Amino acid sequence: MRSGAHHGAARSTGDGLLLDLRSLNDIDIGRGRPYGLGGHRPHCRRGRWALAPHGLAVGFGDTGTVGIGGLTLGGWIGFLSRRYGMTIDNVTAAEIVTADGQVHMIDHEHEPDLFWAIRGGGGNFGVVTRFRYRLAEVSQVYGGPLILPVTPATIAQLASASAEADEALTVIANVMPAPPMPFIPSAVQGQVVIVARVRYAGDLNEAEEAVRPLRQIAAPVLDLLRPMPYAALLDEEAPSKGQVVAVRNMFIDHLDEAEGATMLEHLRRSNSWLRLVQFRVLGGAISRIAADETAYAHRKSAIMVNVVRAVENDESAARRWTVELAEALYQGDDGAYVNFFGPADAHRIQAAYPGNTLARLRRIKATYDPTNLFANNDNITPVAGS
Repeated sequence: MRSGAHHGAARSTGDGLLLDLRSLNDIDIGRGRPYGLGGHRPHCRRGRWALAPHGLAVGFGDTGTVGIGGLTLGGWIGFLSRRYGMTIDNVTAAEIVTADGQVHMIDHEHEPDLFWAIRGGGGNFGVVTRFRYRLAEVSQVYGGPLILPVTPATIAQLASASAEADEALTVIANVMPAPPMPFIPSAVQGQVVIVARVRYAGDLNEAEEAVRPLRQIAAPVLDLLRPMPYAALLDEEAPSKGQVVAVRNMFIDHLDEAEGATMLEHLRRSNSWLRLVQFRVLGGAISRIAADETAYAHRKSAIMVNVVRAVENDESAARRWTVELAEALYQGDDGAYVNFFGPADAHRIQAAYPGNTLARLRRIKATYDPTNLFANNDNITPVAGS
């Protein structure tokens, strides 16, 4: 199943039958209570712009080329999640075609087990052909890129400031060599820095005060924070081609100077043109949902980390680098987020769905897809019974 073809594991390529969902592009916007958006847009950018004239929004990721199908089914943690919850927390109904060819309209009251499973369980249970979302009243936000000099202290301070911030403020931070982009000073390009993507979705009169602790960490290398329409947040050009990467996703409890030093040591030991450690401080509305309310069960995890390196001439070396750095950062949380799995992560399915979550998903899989027709994914195998 291909929605936006934006995934590190490239599951919508290879042998087999490809279901291309680009033609499922209707959007219906209702202003009842709750607001609702129906349809299946391949790219979340178009969904955002459809909502913009109404002053409404839903958390469609942090990259414009992402398809809302795969994004939603895996859960998604983006720029509105700390305030309004994950994308799956705002799905109120869905239309799905199961392995037997039957069409189901599901919600909390109609086939609630299947509705529970698709909110975090990925594309294991059928082809979702329509979503209904609860929308938030979000029009203008304050944000942009903020590039800071990197030291173990500035990494730790940014993590601390992000955790202590108002829930309306979200920071997605990348510790990485500054890319060769025209708005980045040429003297900085190629040097390891913190590239922080900042979004404040609260009262704009309070935005400057909300981001002040971030600016006080160190004199910014680049500060492009400003008011803007929410829909313009991710209005970037699509990449010309995909890039094969090795990726390792994990959760940690804290990010202090010791972890910052570990990140920098590994980043400076590699000369790959694309290498980074991304961290997202969670909490807020994400953590106020019970762990068993959706198939995404990592509600209490504090910080999500992605370790990424381009696969160039030596794929095994790139994967080894990501695993070694992830192991050095490990703090006892064995969980992982399925939407950031790479092609070598199929064996980590229990990390994505711990304990009773995976057992319940397997029972539901046995009900709706007993032969495992939908297997070209981060696969949940069907197991009947308790």
